Amino acid sequence: MSSEKVGSHEQEHALPPSGREPDASDTPAPNRHQRMLLFGAGIAITIVLLLLAGVLQYMMVNDYIASRYSDFIYQKTRLQLIFAERESGLRAAVLHEESVWGGRPSAPEDLVDLFVRQHGHVVVHPNRQFDPVLVMGDVAGPWQTTEWARYLALAKEFNYRTGGYTRVQFGRVFGYMYSPDRRFIAIGPVPADDPLKRNGVENVKELLGRIAPDIGDLTNPAVADKLLESRNALWFPPVVDPFSGQSVFRVLLPVFSDGKPILVMVRYLLVQPLIEDLFSHRYDEVTLLVDSRGKVILDIAQGTGLRETVRQALAAQPWNPHTVGMDRRYLQGLFIASAPVQTGEWTLIYAFSWRAILGELWPRLVGYTVLMLAVTGFMWTLLLLLDRAVFRPDYERSKRIFESENLNRTMVAAAPSGFALLSFERGDIMLQNDVMCRYAANVREDEPPLHAQLHSLYDRSPDAPAWQSDLVMSLKLKGGQIDDLQVSLVRTKYQGSEVLLCSFSDVTNLKNTERKLNEARAAADAANQAKSAFLAVMSHEIRTPLNAILGNLELLGRSQLSSSQSERLRVVSSAAVSLLTIINDILDFSKVESGQMTVETVRFDLADTIREVGEIFAPIAREKGLEFNCVIDDTLASHYLGDPTKIRQIAVNLVSNAIKFTSSGEVILEVYRKDDTVDDSPITIGVIDTGIGMSAAQQETVFHAFEQADSSITRRYGGTGLGLALCRRLTDLMGGTLLVRSELNAGSTFVVTLPLRADTSVPVEHTEHDAGGPSAGLLNTHAFRVLVVDDQLSNRELIAAQLATLGYEADMADNGGEALRRFKERDYDVVMTDLSMPGMDGYALARCLRAQKETVPIIAITAHATGEERLRCESMGIDMILLKPVLLGTMDQALRRLISEADERPAVSVAAMQDVTRGPLPERVHAAMNRSLDESLVTLHKALEADDMKTVREQLHATRGSFAMIHEEDIANDCRQMEQYAKDHDTAGLRDALARFEPLARAALARRATDAQIGI
Repeated sequence: MSSEKVGSHEQEHALPPSGREPDASDTPAPNRHQRMLLFGAGIAITIVLLLLAGVLQYMMVNDYIASRYSDFIYQKTRLQLIFAERESGLRAAVLHEESVWGGRPSAPEDLVDLFVRQHGHVVVHPNRQFDPVLVMGDVAGPWQTTEWARYLALAKEFNYRTGGYTRVQFGRVFGYMYSPDRRFIAIGPVPADDPLKRNGVENVKELLGRIAPDIGDLTNPAVADKLLESRNALWFPPVVDPFSGQSVFRVLLPVFSDGKPILVMVRYLLVQPLIEDLFSHRYDEVTLLVDSRGKVILDIAQGTGLRETVRQALAAQPWNPHTVGMDRRYLQGLFIASAPVQTGEWTLIYAFSWRAILGELWPRLVGYTVLMLAVTGFMWTLLLLLDRAVFRPDYERSKRIFESENLNRTMVAAAPSGFALLSFERGDIMLQNDVMCRYAANVREDEPPLHAQLHSLYDRSPDAPAWQSDLVMSLKLKGGQIDDLQVSLVRTKYQGSEVLLCSFSDVTNLKNTERKLNEARAAADAANQAKSAFLAVMSHEIRTPLNAILGNLELLGRSQLSSSQSERLRVVSSAAVSLLTIINDILDFSKVESGQMTVETVRFDLADTIREVGEIFAPIAREKGLEFNCVIDDTLASHYLGDPTKIRQIAVNLVSNAIKFTSSGEVILEVYRKDDTVDDSPITIGVIDTGIGMSAAQQETVFHAFEQADSSITRRYGGTGLGLALCRRLTDLMGGTLLVRSELNAGSTFVVTLPLRADTSVPVEHTEHDAGGPSAGLLNTHAFRVLVVDDQLSNRELIAAQLATLGYEADMADNGGEALRRFKERDYDVVMTDLSMPGMDGYALARCLRAQKETVPIIAITAHATGEERLRCESMGIDMILLKPVLLGTMDQALRRLISEADERPAVSVAAMQDVTRGPLPERVHAAMNRSLDESLVTLHKALEADDMKTVREQLHATRGSFAMIHEEDIANDCRQMEQYAKDHDTAGLRDALARFEPLARAALARRATDAQIGI
């Protein structure tokens, strides 16, 4: 009885009696009071008796419903036991057969000969106390006589070795067994008719193909291994037995020997005797057995109308087939109970209607009503005593039963594995299950008891929730083992006392998996760093000879050549430029993958950037016979803030692809605002072509690295398949999107959307000494001398030849020491040096020159320059970095710019340049360090909020390198420690360390500032 119903009855008992207020003139005062008391008591007793009658009738109906549900549980339990018994008998037979298969002697030769003479048909009946077995086989197949002898021996021995056990346990056993290749079958007992003729087949294999349950091809190792691994008996819904015509359940279990299937045993469970033995046939009730999809397997009903009503009710509100225990519902006037039958994932459903209740209870219901009406006038005292002695105690008992039931439900919900009920104040054990006992007994002796550890986990702070779940605890066990437990704690009441409901489950495997994943992540990061280092080395090794190739080809192109030589030179130069493009794409892609690619935010003219791309490809398109259009929106701002180099790289890749894959038609490059009505609208760059197009499947992989839409594209058009992947990653790096719309043989459209902000600030006007200004254009190159420093003779000779072509005089030095010696002998206007040289490298050379107050422009020529290397070059006083290969135009522009700026170069502070690792930092280095620290801290905090440990490690590694370069070892060590926290995924430790690191890092930079920087 629910608490709501009990409470409502109590309220009804407390209602005041109703009736007409007696008039004072009716009777004298004493009689009037007596009558009022009499009638008032009579009315009250009448109301109580009527209520009692209603309660008794309700309890009677409720008890009847409960008895029906109890009968259902009994039927379900017996059905499940019958299934389990039949399955256990089958398992006993399988276990026996697996144990004796290898050692069983073969059948007698006369039995084998008889079997063969009768064309694979023999009845085995060695013991008359048991049923004979019909053995059939396809003797015309590939089997040897020895194989038939083994299976005949099996059938003969199986008849009396396991027949006695199964007959004692289950009575007469029906079923059959067959070989995995379906060439042999043994049927017991022997059917009345020939099974082959009865089923209209020619041989055993066709017979088994018709009657055998579908479990897959056991000759397939994958199917056999799966069944061997599960070892579960397979139950199948009722079918008509092909031998006897009776409706039967079938249970199947394969027999294995040395990991290979040797036999499949199928046992029957007759449906009709099962129904007659288990299920009653009372009025207006129905029992159904359904599978997990709701399909009716077995239908036992008294009326078709009720059965259809049950089906409609379940269809309107289906049950959960995975419910544990009995599920009771009241739907469409029906009382419905369902419970899972563990064998085969089936569900037993039982339903009955109000007509069934009234049909059996109406005599008692009417009798109770008449009885209560008869004793209403004279049993008032008995009713009062009954109310005090029966109903109130019954209410208290019902209340306690409800609390106990509620507690049991809470325990079941909160305790998936280990379970305990502890005193909230002292932590004493009040209840515990077997799992809790096993773990408690296995706790190491020097550790606190398990219940004490669970009790200490509960957070008793005022703001803490009553239900505390997903708590992880490491439990040290005997033998040195440590198990990880996931604990849930609930504060509740039990028998009027505050208790703590504890449940836990073993998550050791999950935690071990997490640790292995962290180790794998650390290994992947190390591999990524190794890849970046390898690519840096490869960049240097590849760009250095490529620099010599392109430089010499460019110089050769300026000499007198015949037409055939010029054509060959053009082919070789084109191939070298293509190789350089591929190398640049691969290195840029690697930078993006490893997080080393950075995005600039500078002021630039977007329209000019796109226009320059169009001017590059317009001649190429015309040469191919294509119409090329570059459309620029007039509403674009004059300047935007962004990275023009990467935007140009994206546009170049997309337009190059469009021209490559278009043989006729047109290519359009356009740029416009995505939404003209919004001031800060994103910018859209579109490339449209009428080329070969792509299918939907090809579009899914077109942005994958090193993949092209079709394997034949590489043969037909060439390329690495890296350009579009690089475009996608560069777009993502700038916070934009890259989409493609394409149709096979109808062209493609690539749309890049970038969140660029318009720059409304007033630009600073350049003087005539800026790069590209008038003075630069009128520069007399013959008046300037350049010192070339490189340890490789070929590189020195090439750069000297390029300088001579541009009109500069050049001297050469093979190392930093030789360069310093030459500086003592004469003055130079520009120094061009390699960074990686034995002995004194380019960094040391630059530092020494600046320490000697030399203001000469220094250009570093290298094949690879990361962000840290650029920052280091800047701190050493290097003015510009040129990446190999360096062509004449790039070299000329760089030299003219630096020479024109040389007159405005301020004097170098010796104290600042003497040693960048000690004392105040140069102003540019200090500003760069401060800016880098601010950006890194913002990125670190965002990455921590997003739990992006990869970005955290990358930022910490870069910050550590910066502080290590200026010899702030304590700060660098703090970064290294935080990197370890990030690798271990220790978020709490990382947050604490980062909070301590920020003020220390800023203090270190403030300590290294110059007087001018700190305002002294």
